[in-house]
Amino acid sequence: MKPMNPNARRALQTIRRSVAEGRYRVLRHFTRRMDQRGLFWADVLAVLDDPAGVRDDGLDDYGRPKWIINGQAADGLELELVAALDRNDAGELTVFITLYWEGRKP
Repeated sequence: MKPMNPNARRALQTIRRSVAEGRYRVLRHFTRRMDQRGLFWADVLAVLDDPAGVRDDGLDDYGRPKWIINGQAADGLELELVAALDRNDAGELTVFITLYWEGRKP
């Protein structure tokens, strides 16, 4: 993993914690992209476990901080995940918006 600025590191920690504690939502668009490429949740976890980078992508349409995490899926495919950070009654929540692979942005 490349060095990250403190905000990116905190965002990644929040996303990882949300996933580990089951506080995440996967939007239909994200699921469709996974299906189109034949990806599995394990591929998403591989990117989260060992990202090549994490970068701020501003705010989503609902004003939530949005982050792009890039890394390799289990089969070596370069992926980028787009996730927004939110809160629910249980605490922090990650919303997975979309994903794409090298050269194939939505």
